[in-house]
Amino acid sequence: MRNDTERQHVKERPQVQREAFHTSRLLDFLSEKELTAQTGHPRPAWPLVLAKELVDNSLDACEEAGIAPKVTTSVDDHGLTIIDNGPGIPPEVVAGVLDFSVRVSSREAYVAADRGAQGNALMTVVAMPYVMDGEQGRVTIRSQGVRHEITLSVDRIQQKPVVGHEQHADRRFVKNGTSVTVHLPSSIFDGDGQSLQELVEDDDDLGCSTPADLKCLFLQFADAFTFLNPHLTLSSDWRGECSTVKATNPQWAKWKPSDPTSAHWYEQEHFERLISAYLSHDAANGRNRTVREFVGEFRGLSSSGKQKKVLGGTPLHRAPLSALVNGDGRSLDSELIGNLLREMKTHSKPVKPSALGVIGKDHIATKFQANGCEMESFEYKKAVGETDGVPWIVETAFGWCPSAERRRIITGVNWSPGILNPFRELGSFGESLDTILGNQRATADEPVVLLLHLACPRVTFADRGKSTVVVEK
Repeated sequence: MRNDTERQHVKERPQVQREAFHTSRLLDFLSEKELTAQTGHPRPAWPLVLAKELVDNSLDACEEAGIAPKVTTSVDDHGLTIIDNGPGIPPEVVAGVLDFSVRVSSREAYVAADRGAQGNALMTVVAMPYVMDGEQGRVTIRSQGVRHEITLSVDRIQQKPVVGHEQHADRRFVKNGTSVTVHLPSSIFDGDGQSLQELVEDDDDLGCSTPADLKCLFLQFADAFTFLNPHLTLSSDWRGECSTVKATNPQWAKWKPSDPTSAHWYEQEHFERLISAYLSHDAANGRNRTVREFVGEFRGLSSSGKQKKVLGGTPLHRAPLSALVNGDGRSLDSELIGNLLREMKTHSKPVKPSALGVIGKDHIATKFQANGCEMESFEYKKAVGETDGVPWIVETAFGWCPSAERRRIITGVNWSPGILNPFRELGSFGESLDTILGNQRATADEPVVLLLHLACPRVTFADRGKSTVVVEK
């Protein structure tokens, strides 16, 4: 038992009143853990993630402008540079993506056959070089006659990002084109430390014969874009070694990001999310659009006659979009929105799968032949269909390449190649593509090439970074 002196000492022990500290969530995007979750890929893959995001953006911009895309990927001592011949990025858009408190995207809320659609592409591009460097990230963007010098660091006391943004006149890329340089440590491409080499060691289907052949890895990933995009001319420059793959069909067309989406592609939850996005955007910009204007933006509903038919089945004929909000001002009227969606589907036709865009046997055969395929072994199959009004196209090709040292797999979703194999769960039993190939004796050591591409406006992903596709039977 304690004596009186001991009890008095315990009684007089000083107490600490703990404070409830507030920590900014803005830094969440500037951590390796969060960027891995956002992109679905570990740190060694980030140079490829950067290339994928930037080339995706370049292709989208060119397609929206009706331009046959010409893209250059370049790796040198400064880092990674992607150049395109698109219409360019307006200065105000560059400024907008530097606000880490919001997510700026023209893709994320829509259901459409878009590349990527993570909604964080340029923000990821700015954040990754900081995390990889540890002290400061640098990105240079040249477009529409302006050179943007962007730096990113962190105020550890205030716990918030510090963004530097200088703009200078630039004579290059005045009328069209954009150049984005992501400044990266030279060790990233030299195989030192946490590098792309780890990817080669961990994955059997990246197509390179040795773990040290990082140039092969990067160039083959870039080349995968040309397998999935017949209209793309791609030039590659790896430390002064240049090559160009010309488009097989510059006039090839697919579903464009600017094309109206179809009401048939939306379920209630997707539709409500889009309405919420419109309401928030309009409130921030002082606009009060009508339900009729909103309906008119969908495929097959642009005519006044169709809009009248849709709204004739609802009490929304002359109503503003805000009429879809409940009286509490904080929630949507799900019953009224469900009725509107049903009327929109009733008075519009589903999109045929062919309208999405078919890569085609001729283009894929040309690519396989150029990569050393024995054409007598070449096989191509296309499957098309529609599930609950949502169209889809699956194209596959297979060939034996006697000159290859190992298996190569080119996979993609909506004309954007996967960095690692995104088809890790196929069918009701959840088998991976690798397992299926192994059962067919097409193991990683076999000199074969396989292409698998899915085009669909509504794709189910198993992760937030949208790197793993779930394909159900």
